[in-house]
Amino acid sequence: MPILRNRIVSVCLLLLLATGTQADFAVDLDSGDLLEVYEFGGEHDGPLFLWLVNQYGELVTPNALIETLASRGATVWRTDLLDSLLLQRSSEAIRSLDGGPVAALLDAAVDSGRGPIVLVTCDRMAVPLLRGLHEWRKRGGDSATVAGGILFFPNLYRGTPVAGEQPELLGIVDATNMPLAILQPALGANRDRLTEVLDALHDAGSPAYGWLVDQVRDYYLLYSEEPTNRALESSAGIMPPEVRSAIADTPNQLLMATQLLARTPRPDAVLPLDEAAEQPIAPAYGLIERQPRPAPDYDLVDARGSRHALDESLGRVTLVNFWATWCPPCVHEIPSMNRLAGAYDEDEFAIVSINFREEPEHILEFMREVDVDFPVLMDEDGAVSRDWGVFAFPSSFLLDRDGRIRYTVNTAIEWDTDEVREVIDRLRSEDRYTGLPHRPVAQGPAATIEGR
Repeated sequence: MPILRNRIVSVCLLLLLATGTQADFAVDLDSGDLLEVYEFGGEHDGPLFLWLVNQYGELVTPNALIETLASRGATVWRTDLLDSLLLQRSSEAIRSLDGGPVAALLDAAVDSGRGPIVLVTCDRMAVPLLRGLHEWRKRGGDSATVAGGILFFPNLYRGTPVAGEQPELLGIVDATNMPLAILQPALGANRDRLTEVLDALHDAGSPAYGWLVDQVRDYYLLYSEEPTNRALESSAGIMPPEVRSAIADTPNQLLMATQLLARTPRPDAVLPLDEAAEQPIAPAYGLIERQPRPAPDYDLVDARGSRHALDESLGRVTLVNFWATWCPPCVHEIPSMNRLAGAYDEDEFAIVSINFREEPEHILEFMREVDVDFPVLMDEDGAVSRDWGVFAFPSSFLLDRDGRIRYTVNTAIEWDTDEVREVIDRLRSEDRYTGLPHRPVAQGPAATIEGR
């Protein structure tokens, strides 16, 4: 067991203010910092979970899960990398973390003699978890002593790409060959990318497993009546029954996944890490002009039951906006979109919003609280969002009269600005729609079949 060491007074005060308790012990890091660890169920002989606190610092539901695991014979070491290293709770800080702290934690876990040892985390913290596994192996860690990692809705991407472009996985994915289990919410934003992540891990030699968690969205493990971080506003309030059920089943999933990982063979080789692929991509803000290309089709029913197709937009400039009610930035930009729509004749400009994986009844209830002056189309299975290459919410696409994508936005903006209106007016002033197809028409037999 690592020896508990006192930190300087100011750091101790920060810790006490943040958690109300003092860490059970600390792990020395090569940087001279200390990684504070809280131990639960230390008297047990069951598995040892190394629980990396999420980037938001939300502890209510995770602590309840940890206590349940401890009551069922497991030991849990909970540590907050960002808090221990005095880093901001931001995506940039997480992507900058190397594998050293987690590697040191793994060394301490192996020295404790407990096991099987499993790392656990969610969302963006999956990146330092995988880097830590890789660094620990590179330093000579025996893969037979660690079962692997369990990742809930992991975000393993280099950043948010320009809207409509496919995201790139970080280099650590291609350098990971330890056993992993991924639990992906069935209604999550990256649900349809689970296969891509698993394929990349399998190609690297990782015996990775994936499960879908029914009826819940990302961040369900962080649900709280009063979250400590404003970014989790959409996961606040009275816990829905489906979330409560999924959380209640999580300890079972963790224990079963641990048994599976512990029985899974581990490779001996340590894979090289492509440092260039570890670099985050530069964020793109505001309206981004694109090479004109045909917009993917859609044919969807709106929340009130009317059907809409992309062809309705031909002949006018159209803003296609992908969003969800659980996305605060999406909701924030609705008033400015209403004002923008009201500034133009509907024959010249229109807004079409496409809602991601929610139900019409929920949207109608939302629209009784929030004015939405344009149709809300229901993409209940996420297929249209996938076809358009939507990665982040909101994502918006500005189409010209011929239905071609001319500009994209991958974040919320104020839409009724002079800059946006200048772009729309420029597209309106281009040659009018001639009635020609905005997408290539199949030739030969296929065109004949379609023409019947």
